Amino acid sequence: MRVLENIEPKKVWYWFEEISKIPRPSGEEKKIADFLVDFAMARDLEYSRDDVDNVLIRAAGSGKAAGYPGLILQAHVDIVAEKTDESSHDHSKDPIVPIIRDDWVISPDTTLGADNGIGVALMLAVLDSQDISHPPLECLFTTDEERGLTGAGNLAPEWIKYRRLVNLDSEDEGVFTIGCAGGMDIHLKMPLKRSEPVDCYRFEISGLKGGHSGIEIDKNRGNAIRFLGRILGSLCNVHNCRIAGISGGTRRNAIPRNASALVHFPKSDPDAAREHLSQVSEEIALEYSGIEDDIKVRMEHAPVMVGPVDSETSLRITDLLLALPHGVEKKSGVIDGLVETSVNMAIVSMSSDEFRVELTVRSPLESAKKALGDRIAAVARLSGCVFSTGGSYPGWMPDSNSILLGKLIEIYAELFGRKPQVESIHAGLECGIIGDRIGGMDMISMGPDIRDVHIPGERASISSLQRFWKFFLSVLETLD
Repeated sequence: MRVLENIEPKKVWYWFEEISKIPRPSGEEKKIADFLVDFAMARDLEYSRDDVDNVLIRAAGSGKAAGYPGLILQAHVDIVAEKTDESSHDHSKDPIVPIIRDDWVISPDTTLGADNGIGVALMLAVLDSQDISHPPLECLFTTDEERGLTGAGNLAPEWIKYRRLVNLDSEDEGVFTIGCAGGMDIHLKMPLKRSEPVDCYRFEISGLKGGHSGIEIDKNRGNAIRFLGRILGSLCNVHNCRIAGISGGTRRNAIPRNASALVHFPKSDPDAAREHLSQVSEEIALEYSGIEDDIKVRMEHAPVMVGPVDSETSLRITDLLLALPHGVEKKSGVIDGLVETSVNMAIVSMSSDEFRVELTVRSPLESAKKALGDRIAAVARLSGCVFSTGGSYPGWMPDSNSILLGKLIEIYAELFGRKPQVESIHAGLECGIIGDRIGGMDMISMGPDIRDVHIPGERASISSLQRFWKFFLSVLETLD
């Protein structure tokens, strides 16, 4: 039985439910690419596929819009593969099973994949239809957006013939995005030497909201890695503890919800450490009251023996976590309320011989990205870390005089009796890379209401998609 078969627009929800059956975490897009190729072949549509599994499906114009200038529709096929601690879901092989809850299609225990599965389903619904009027289309399905925008970064410019692009990767109905931040990934590595295995205790921090490190970075949500650094720093200074393991965060573009550490107490009574931990945890809970009301901090005896690093290295690790920046660095002085530059302390891990920290810097300004990167590099040098960067991608500078924007505003106002909101966002969009690689592009990003992206419980609004579908069809029919 299909869960979504009785809600409108049926064509869109049909294809969304179909692709929800296909596991597609970032970096594992072969199956969805196979599906798209089969889809194109079954309908005798021209297609291209490249080595990173980007797929482009071309369709001739239809109806009264058949003779209009060509249009590119674009969405990414991969999803952020998050789940609750209690869930047994395996994103590498299990289908996502959505449910309907009031006005929302939701996946309570995992990410839903509406980001960007709704965009993919919108394109499939158009390509599969015989009665939708639209201009000649290039439907571009890109890969690995959530992890590093590598699909767009490997796009062959010669694939693209048209110069008008509608990106379907936005999450607010009635909002047109015309600019975005660029980004840069930063990697820090600290060499380690371990002693013989000893008895350890495990600290765990959980229950935080997390969220998208671009969209939610200005909401003052807690970062589990920062909380862990604060707790470990206090414990190492007072109780001379030695660190045997650290883990936290899962994605470079997600604010960490969970973090944990293995710690050895060579001299102090663990009960005293537990009392100290309780005090620091109460301080954090008070400071984040009203923002993070479900913080959980736990200490328990670990069932394994692990070799820790020495006390001096333990202090260098905690000092590094305390000194590294996280959050909003600067807001725009031109666009009210827009975060201009930020950094997300995203992932920490510890192997047998190395401690690693991964951060992501965002800004539409290359100079600001570099300045913040230089600052992090200085902290790394003081801590004895090796600093490197990767995954840098350009921003998308807004163009308020865009012809495409003007036409879409007119269509929207005629349908709904009001003008849409026009904005530039702090999150990264593939438009920046596509525009940089191809040149001469007139672009806009839009979509229906999707909430809680990148975390379990992600949901898409049914009524919002109904309105967006009406607008989307009008765009395709009248965008001359």
